[in-house]
Amino acid sequence: WMVKHVPSPKVAAKPKILRSYTGSLQSKIAKSMLTCSSTSTSPLVVHITKLLSSTDGQSFSAFGRIYSGSIAAGDKVRVLGENYTKEDDEDESFAIVSGVSIPQGRRKIGVGSGSRVGAGNWVLLDGIDGAISKTATLTLADDNSNNNNTSNIDSEEEEPLQIFRPLKFPQAGNESVMKLAVEPLNPAELPKMVEGLRRISKSYPMAQTRVEESGEHVLFGTGEMYLDCIMHDLRNVYSSGTATTTTTTTNRSNSGVEIKVSDPVVAFRETVSESSS
Repeated sequence: WMVKHVPSPKVAAKPKILRSYTGSLQSKIAKSMLTCSSTSTSPLVVHITKLLSSTDGQSFSAFGRIYSGSIAAGDKVRVLGENYTKEDDEDESFAIVSGVSIPQGRRKIGVGSGSRVGAGNWVLLDGIDGAISKTATLTLADDNSNNNNTSNIDSEEEEPLQIFRPLKFPQAGNESVMKLAVEPLNPAELPKMVEGLRRISKSYPMAQTRVEESGEHVLFGTGEMYLDCIMHDLRNVYSSGTATTTTTTTNRSNSGVEIKVSDPVVAFRETVSESSS
């Protein structure tokens, strides 16, 4: 059934690139992606779509698809964030891939240090999560000397690599409109909670965190169930450090922090449709 109905990576590449890539489709980079090329001269392009946390919540593996080129552990990559543009490269950073694996449902298969993974594959990349907020576009750094992809995709004759569009969720309204204010019961545990909020923002695609002018930390989500899941993970998974356990307080996890939560608030929107009489 899958062979008959699920297109191959080469066939599926074109509609995905047309929908997601912000650069010119006539460039050398786009043509390499459209043909799903993995040759030694093909520029590396990886679209990171999700950050998957480890079981202890302390690190993340970047989940993405290789559209062109190949990647291996030890490669130095350019990480282009969601706000990167040709004119403003502030959201650009560099990282070294410490591990590559192939996801297999709940499990993953590690790729040996001497092996490269080519275009068309979904991969999990370790060691680069610090440079990614939610999604990102990867390519090889110019000063790589330990890889087989020798093509410089940012040469003067070639259009520079552009990013893939950030993910949109029209089924959820494209916006997180429910807000919760959170604070630790013990003020000394504020740094732990702030670090947990940073990890929540990485893990949940539509979660947003913000600090108000009053100093209040707020969480934005799509609904009560979504925020319930976020608060569970904030208390039990993403709050670093160890706290003493208790069986009398529901707000304390075995390894997190006690968090006080406000009542949820929904942001309403109004607009003007016509002039008044």
